[in-house]
Amino acid sequence: MSNLQNPKSTASQPPSERHDFMGAAEVFEQVLEMYRTGNLQSLVDLLAEDAVMEFPFAPSGRPRRVEGKDNIIKYNQAILGSVTITSITDVEIHRMIDPDCVVVEMIGHGTVLSTGNSYERRYVDVCYTKSGRIQLLRDYWNPQDSQISKDNGVT
Repeated sequence: MSNLQNPKSTASQPPSERHDFMGAAEVFEQVLEMYRTGNLQSLVDLLAEDAVMEFPFAPSGRPRRVEGKDNIIKYNQAILGSVTITSITDVEIHRMIDPDCVVVEMIGHGTVLSTGNSYERRYVDVCYTKSGRIQLLRDYWNPQDSQISKDNGVT
């Protein structure tokens, strides 16, 4: 996925050492893979202990900010317990001058588990990393743009 090649081979290094060489684009590619597979353990390895997720357009009653690795994992467990992600398409990774920042556009597709209805939502995410770990992930989506938010309560 990434069009940048790291001159250092990290394949034989432990995951904690590999993270030091990853910029935000490489980290986010692993986040995408986590959502595709539903493997939350890989997210645990990508988050800084003091990581923050922000949802600037979250509707009333939904969190606008989730702080700390453990809380972010719980939040994502709840999402993946409500929706099965079957694919992520139209992925555009926009690298910034700062390699520890990336902007990503994408569409998530899946199924709402409680109803069997289709899930489709367009996202724009801004991800900041430090030493190959997510420090801040801002998740922009329009809760009015989907029947899911209205009919099924999934965000």
